[in-house]
Amino acid sequence: MGGAFIDCNRLFCHLSNYTKQEICSMTIFNMTSRQDLRHAFDLISKMLSAPPDQAGCSSANSCLLRGAMKNRDDLGLSVALIKGAGGVAKCFCVTLIQNPTSPFDTSQAVPATANMIHEPQPEMQQAKDGVQASLDSQPAYTAG
Repeated sequence: MGGAFIDCNRLFCHLSNYTKQEICSMTIFNMTSRQDLRHAFDLISKMLSAPPDQAGCSSANSCLLRGAMKNRDDLGLSVALIKGAGGVAKCFCVTLIQNPTSPFDTSQAVPATANMIHEPQPEMQQAKDGVQASLDSQPAYTAG
């Protein structure tokens, strides 16, 4: 539960401009804006230490962070805590979103989609229409 990425989908790689290998060698905090690191540590700590009776409270189970992707300043992270049996923290689900305006932004997160890819990737251009349509409708996410 150190925030290390264990997997990601293709769209997460295309949007963040990182390879899957690069992502899996990083943590949530490597992709968080440097100005927001202290706030991010506080939010993640609160999520992990929330008592079981707050399990239904979305504010205790998720947070929005401004991102720090290579070559991207428009992407942020939505980090959701996934709990297993007995309310024990199991992992995080991280979704790329449009960057929040501030670390205290409480507005609804807007998931990043394939139409936010800046530079067309050869693999993405050659995708069949059905595959491209499924990428357009799926949020970019990973778990760690």
